[in-house]
Amino acid sequence: MKKNNEVFEFLEDLLPDAPEMRLIERQELFRIALTQAMRSLRKQLGVTQKELAQRLGVTQSWVSKLESANNDHTFESVLAYLDALGADFNVSILLGDRVIETIAARLRLSQSEVDAAIQTVLDKKEETEAIAPINRPVFDLVSPEEREKCDRAQAIIAKKGFWDRVA
Repeated sequence: MKKNNEVFEFLEDLLPDAPEMRLIERQELFRIALTQAMRSLRKQLGVTQKELAQRLGVTQSWVSKLESANNDHTFESVLAYLDALGADFNVSILLGDRVIETIAARLRLSQSEVDAAIQTVLDKKEETEAIAPINRPVFDLVSPEEREKCDRAQAIIAKKGFWDRVA
């Protein structure tokens, strides 16, 4: 245990206490908690990594990597994993202590329910477009050129939507 403390102390000395580092730390804590919850659910259901891989049409090593906090988790892969277990996913958007909105992935919906949900989201988008953007802190984690590329990509997505659908 003492060796672990020495490692953490070394890292604390090495890394500055800055907003960017605190954000990265919180992201990593979330990734670890999500990974643990996914693995715990699979085990509670009595499903092996191999069985889950067969359900997903992937290799067992893919499932193992997704269950490892050392790998990035794409939103799509987490949803596919949960769907294969018959589970769902909710996310709450908070502003301070107040829940602004809770969004369910609704992985178990029928096609007609999906169509109705899409219409609800589109209707809600029109209602919220007039809201002023929130001033977010700017972290200099990327170069101005990379930030400009991201801004252009976001503008294209806002105009065309994902998968070239008109939003």
